[in-house]
Amino acid sequence: MTLHVKKGADWNSVYASARSIAPEAFDADRIKNLVMGDWSSVGTPSDHVNPVDQMPIQGPPKVDHQTAVDAVASAAKQHKAWGLVSLDERKAKVSAALDGLREARDTIALLLAWEIGKPWKLACADVDRCIDGVEWYLTQIDRQMVGRSQLSGPISNIASWNYPLSVWCTLNLSKH
Repeated sequence: MTLHVKKGADWNSVYASARSIAPEAFDADRIKNLVMGDWSSVGTPSDHVNPVDQMPIQGPPKVDHQTAVDAVASAAKQHKAWGLVSLDERKAKVSAALDGLREARDTIALLLAWEIGKPWKLACADVDRCIDGVEWYLTQIDRQMVGRSQLSGPISNIASWNYPLSVWCTLNLSKH
């Protein structure tokens, strides 16, 4: 059976779109890692056999142990710094991130299709659910904070593999 992919939805076009949206995160031939606050070409690139046509596509590079340890330590420092950001500034930053998600919606959905085999309509629904969930938190956080202590930074969960964008939906904007 011949695979028919809509023009512009082939892997090379989707990857090029992702690169144009976030050039700091993608090289022509590899995905970069976010390490110590910077997108970097560290790690050993590896191909990922995609579920659409079983051909190799760029996969996330695997970093060595020390790079991973350093990245976790840096993330802990960034977590503390985020804890000092006011709730209003957090809301503004998260709102700006939502604008970016809306602009990149179709590309993100296509990445879900190519990377994990998510059907198009479900991939779109995942992105939309992510955006709707975070918007709900933005509109409800002030009410939710009445009479509560603020937390020290972003709070999340471990999302199931088939709903990777659900992590965003559990974002907590509060601080100590």
